[in-house]
Amino acid sequence: MNNNSSPADYLLLLLLGAILGSNFMMTKISVQELPPMFVVSFRLGVAAVLIYAVLLAAGKSLPRGPIWYPLLGSAFFGLTLPFTLLSWAQQRVDAGLAAILMATMPLFTLLLAQLFTKDEKPSRYSFGGFAIALIGIIVLFGPEKLTSLADQSVRQFAIIGAAMCYGINAIITKSLTGMDWQQSTASFLLAAFVLSLPLLLLSDLSGLQASSTVWMATVYTAIFPTAIGSIMILFIIRRTSASFLSQINFLVPLYGVGFAIVFLHEALPPNALLALLIILCGVALARRRPKRNLISINKGA
Repeated sequence: MNNNSSPADYLLLLLLGAILGSNFMMTKISVQELPPMFVVSFRLGVAAVLIYAVLLAAGKSLPRGPIWYPLLGSAFFGLTLPFTLLSWAQQRVDAGLAAILMATMPLFTLLLAQLFTKDEKPSRYSFGGFAIALIGIIVLFGPEKLTSLADQSVRQFAIIGAAMCYGINAIITKSLTGMDWQQSTASFLLAAFVLSLPLLLLSDLSGLQASSTVWMATVYTAIFPTAIGSIMILFIIRRTSASFLSQINFLVPLYGVGFAIVFLHEALPPNALLALLIILCGVALARRRPKRNLISINKGA
């Protein structure tokens, strides 16, 4: 693993941030006409086939043995559940707002790591960063909405739940000593064909119709943020380090908000942008601590 980052590495990081950040916009377009569970299953199915094809082309094979059991947990918490929560929530929640809420993901990762792993010692920086992020969430929601069970509030909390799922997945990934290409491919296959496909078959898909724009957005989410994004994550880690890649957590929400404003013409209120700034400050503070092999990357859900 090379820790000396070149300009090319930073260009790759910026490109990956744009790809992952675009997912919020494209998911928002997809779920306006297609059922969320269909979008999730289609996205995972196409991505799993593509990633598996690349694995075979590279002359590699799927892992064997009991490792498939923790991989099933990774497939659930790292792919199927957060994708489902985000897709369902974005039926009513703006793409820019979803990107801001997902910016809390690395903070949940740090907090859960300190609670459930032995080698991640509690740090005043991580707890301080988490507290700052909570202030950002309060600014974003408004104090009165934190106790509200209105549809909009529930869906926003679902996005925070998706961010927590990635934190749980990071703990599972750590137990696997990271996530290599073969394990990642197995996780996608489990998520697509063991977890999400049965739910899709139980869903009511009668009258499934959508415009060409919606279909293109759905295909885009499967190919770029999901398949290519996942391959790029592993590639950049191999070129540089997990610590270098973790900077993506600052880029994804910024791209997500920017794309929503420019292409979807979303008008985010001033408190939303202030909340994003506060949350990112919390993430920056939480990063001021020694980190060991805990990998958690914001995939744009």
